[in-house]
Amino acid sequence: MNMIKQHLTKSLVAAAFVFSTASMVSMTADARDLPQIKDDVFKVANSGAYPPFSYVDTDGNVVGFDVDIAKAVAERMGVDVDIQTSPWSGIVAALAGGRFDACICSMSVTEERQRAVDFTDSYYSAGLSVWVQGDNTDINSLADLEGKRVGSTIGETGNQWAVENGEGKWRNQTFQGLPDLLTGLTTGRVDAIIADDVPVYVVLKENNPDIKLVEVGELPRWPAAISIQKNKPELLAALNTALAEIKADGTYQSIVDKWIGEGATIE
Repeated sequence: MNMIKQHLTKSLVAAAFVFSTASMVSMTADARDLPQIKDDVFKVANSGAYPPFSYVDTDGNVVGFDVDIAKAVAERMGVDVDIQTSPWSGIVAALAGGRFDACICSMSVTEERQRAVDFTDSYYSAGLSVWVQGDNTDINSLADLEGKRVGSTIGETGNQWAVENGEGKWRNQTFQGLPDLLTGLTTGRVDAIIADDVPVYVVLKENNPDIKLVEVGELPRWPAAISIQKNKPELLAALNTALAEIKADGTYQSIVDKWIGEGATIE
């Protein structure tokens, strides 16, 4: 638990190595701005495979930190919300193509994504971390990953970083979500994983898998924000206002307390 508290302030994060900007822009269709959404329903997407931010519970419902954020901002905006799931590897392309109105999905703000979609103000920060099995004494630095099997979640910034930095050094293996990624590590399919830190800390707190953090120095961190189609100014303004309101009235912190940990600071 001390490790969790120590690293929560460096926080989370979530997001994706997406299709090229050209392919995403070519798929862009007209999406609704706020007036059209108010006449219908606010369609929000996440991966549904990124606990505790979004996942499908035993009753088949999509739940998590980002789901509650989506419901809270929709309430402040005065709109009904429909939470959908979409494969992470194509979620930006699907948003740009008009399948939904927003991604409230712990998406890290990167230059590549900013060429395809617009982002609200940040609602927390995302950071990468390296993890190994608890009895592993061979990996104590990034240099020790040379020749090893390194896992990451396809479409996330951790995967992008692993591919860009591991070429000719380690062997990258990809997984579909955090549960599969952690299983790959604990069963020995990979020697190490690169993942956003806070979701792993939450898993450690709740399930206590036999894994440990490797202190490798500073890894990339990004702000996480809500993404929408480009040129939807009324929706963008309304979302920023709603985010500010839920932070000011304590709703945001209550969601953090529920899903991340009592009194945690993740902004």
